[in-house]
Amino acid sequence: MKYLLILLLLLFRLPSFSQRQVNNPVDDKLSLLVSLKSEYEEYRDRTEMTSHVNSANKYAYKRDSVYRLYMGMIKAVKKSPEVYLVHINKTIKTGKVEYDGAQRILYNYFNQSLSYLDWDLYFVPRLEAYKMIKRSLFEKKENQLPERTDLYIQRGGKDRIRFSVPPIDAKDTVKLKGDKGNR
Repeated sequence: MKYLLILLLLLFRLPSFSQRQVNNPVDDKLSLLVSLKSEYEEYRDRTEMTSHVNSANKYAYKRDSVYRLYMGMIKAVKKSPEVYLVHINKTIKTGKVEYDGAQRILYNYFNQSLSYLDWDLYFVPRLEAYKMIKRSLFEKKENQLPERTDLYIQRGGKDRIRFSVPPIDAKDTVKLKGDKGNR
């Protein structure tokens, strides 16, 4: 009887537990748009930097596939301003994106293994991404999103290194046994 009571209690309490908030589908589509942009840039850069023919062809194929998806998403967004522009304007007016996920989104592709780069140049808050989408696609009537963030442009395209590396002097090096100083 005790187990039955516990089981019934658990069954009736389960629906009352907090459920994960479902994101607005428009927010999901706008996030996908920005994600496709950065993914396209990644494969574009990898294609240009790869010297091996097979790898370059693989990246070129992926680049072209993602580019088609990216341009299709841009056309869908521009074709439905009554959905996307209204949502963006409402979000900008409230000053907050109601999104259950990361509040900053990767806008520009960069090699994330280079930890010394200032990640603020490549990640933007979702609200800023919405403003950039509105400005470029709806106000300027451009066919793509701007390649760089506003902060990146303000800094003249220079990555700010978050720490300074002191220069290495001969007096800073440690001599090993038998080392004559000729390295």
